[in-house]
Amino acid sequence: MLPRSTRNGIALGATQRYCCVVVPSLVILPGLLEGILSPGMHFASLREVQENFVYNEHRAWLFQGFLLACLELRRFGCGRLYLGGSFVTSKEFPGDYDACWDPAGVSAEVDPLLWDDTLRFEQNRKYRGDVLVSAAGDGAEHRHFQFLCHDKATGAPKGILGVKLRMVEILNMTAS
Repeated sequence: MLPRSTRNGIALGATQRYCCVVVPSLVILPGLLEGILSPGMHFASLREVQENFVYNEHRAWLFQGFLLACLELRRFGCGRLYLGGSFVTSKEFPGDYDACWDPAGVSAEVDPLLWDDTLRFEQNRKYRGDVLVSAAGDGAEHRHFQFLCHDKATGAPKGILGVKLRMVEILNMTAS
């Protein structure tokens, strides 16, 4: 049964009943060659990441590594990670992707390559990108998160994606 005050089947004033997440258009800021996400945190599903940023074979190859990292992290308790770097820009062939994840509640049994910053080369070979430990916030313990939020060349703020890790979505995407 629909709530009393509806219009075209949508409840008026019910802000939490319906959710529509849209990855924003990329913007080109002065001094940058590629389009970037506007500054701030933009939430997206894995499907939305794929639909917006996987448009050639190279990006698909990187995304498969990203999905593998998502699967490993979710299996051991990680609920969200943050995605940035050239993968979420208009750069046609990014070298990799940059991501960080919050270790709160994550089992120590997760792949050691995801815990240890000194194993970045091995991590990049397996997962095809940088997947670093760092919660959202300010301060030294959040340095990887802060790195994602700023352009490497100019230091200007840029946007990142917050991706909620849902096991069903990950399994559906890795099966296809």
